[in-house]
Amino acid sequence: MKGNRTRWLAAGIGGAAIATAAGFTGWQIAERPAVASVSPAADSSVPTSAPSITVNLEHVDRLRDLRVRVDGQDRTAAVRAARDRLMVPTEGLDDGVHTVDVEFRTSNLVRRRVREQWEFTVDTQAPSLSARSPMDGKISSRKAVKFTGRAEPGSTVSVSWGNGRSTSGTATEAGAYALTARLPEGRVATTVAARDAAGNATRTTTRVLVDTIAPKITLDRVSPAAVVTDTSSPRITGLVVKDNPGELTFGASVNGAKVLEVSGASALPPPDQDLIEASAVTAPLEVDGRRFSVSVGELPQGLNRIKVWAKDPAGNVASATTKVLVNSSEEFGSQDMRLGARGTDAKQLNERLKDAKVLKGATPATFGPRTQQALVRYQKRFKLPQTGAFDTRTRNAMVGRIVVTISTRTLRLIRDGRVFKQYKIAVGSSAHPTPTGSYQVIDKQVDPAWFPPDSPWAEGLGPIPAGPGNPLGTRWIGTSAPAIGIHGTYADYSIGTAASHGCMRMHIPEVEQLYEYVVLGMPVVIKS
Repeated sequence: MKGNRTRWLAAGIGGAAIATAAGFTGWQIAERPAVASVSPAADSSVPTSAPSITVNLEHVDRLRDLRVRVDGQDRTAAVRAARDRLMVPTEGLDDGVHTVDVEFRTSNLVRRRVREQWEFTVDTQAPSLSARSPMDGKISSRKAVKFTGRAEPGSTVSVSWGNGRSTSGTATEAGAYALTARLPEGRVATTVAARDAAGNATRTTTRVLVDTIAPKITLDRVSPAAVVTDTSSPRITGLVVKDNPGELTFGASVNGAKVLEVSGASALPPPDQDLIEASAVTAPLEVDGRRFSVSVGELPQGLNRIKVWAKDPAGNVASATTKVLVNSSEEFGSQDMRLGARGTDAKQLNERLKDAKVLKGATPATFGPRTQQALVRYQKRFKLPQTGAFDTRTRNAMVGRIVVTISTRTLRLIRDGRVFKQYKIAVGSSAHPTPTGSYQVIDKQVDPAWFPPDSPWAEGLGPIPAGPGNPLGTRWIGTSAPAIGIHGTYADYSIGTAASHGCMRMHIPEVEQLYEYVVLGMPVVIKS
């Protein structure tokens, strides 16, 4: 029994020793020394040439045989040690990759030697940045504004504005970036920044005006029953409710055709000029405070749809529409006409359409839907644009044109594509030939007085009043050829000869007949 007890005691003591040794070993493993972290971190970048290298330790009680090398150079003597921390100051490091090697010994039985080696990069150069859009001062009609440009490849590019609002992205390998920032309404100062891995940054500021709200305009109300009788070129007036008129562009269209586009700034008087003086000459656009008036040109007789618009610098457009009924002329053929026209000229138009056999039924007194349909048939017959309006091309075809042939001493009135009237005339003599070319009728007079022209042949002559013996007879049809016209003559014997001072003479009854067919603006073609 005694021997067994001895063996049991020895076994117990041995087991305890083994357990103690195992526990100590486990503690040594758990508490083995190590480098917890380093700064600058491995593979990181720093923006300074004098970074402080820091090594944070754990489970290191007694440190022996310390050696620190930076880029292979021993820096152990410069190490400053604190609790669980080693600090190595540096200076003058070049831009590029640098290597740190830290090695030391400890009393730990499991890990007696510790070594840590890593690399970091010094980068003191700011990244490149070239902003392309938007340009400084850009005016955008959308809140979503796209920022584009080039920056250092891989750099982080950000756009910031307002109270800390921003958006960011990464420049591509080719260096391109594109970011969309949703900016607030109004003038916004934005900063575009490119930041590299080291933290170096390059910035540029761009000012953007975001304007997504269109201006507002109103036109002065025109009564549906109102008829403009004093002019065929009325001005359209209105009010700019918001925005500065001087910063807007104004435009207008008549019956769908654009007739005007002008900047508001051009209508403002110079600072040293009174508004009354500035408005003395009628301009396409006139501005007085927030009120404006625009000239839309000569309107056709009848009902016209006029659209006026205003565009702000961002491109936002506001428009307003009105209708104007014009009945300012009674002379058929002198003005364009459209649906709604009334008066003698409208009645004569219907009569002409009736004569041309394109108007069916009774002859209307005004320009109504039947007139419009008849005009389309007339235009189709003569291969004209089928507008349904008595426009310039239709008017020229229907009213006609005068063709003078000098060699045959004839004047023909061409109407509806055929010779409507033909007359014998006298033309200019060899000393005073009738000019050839294309002209227009610009003047019509009944019983005209004759005034001597500024020409050598008329030197010393005085005016001759209307009546027998007047060289112009009873009618004068002036053309745009200087001092040249068609007129009557009491010298009937001269008709058919080259006897005038350049004008075209006619028998008095015939010129009186022609006079009734002629309208201002009628083409006059004179050929040899």
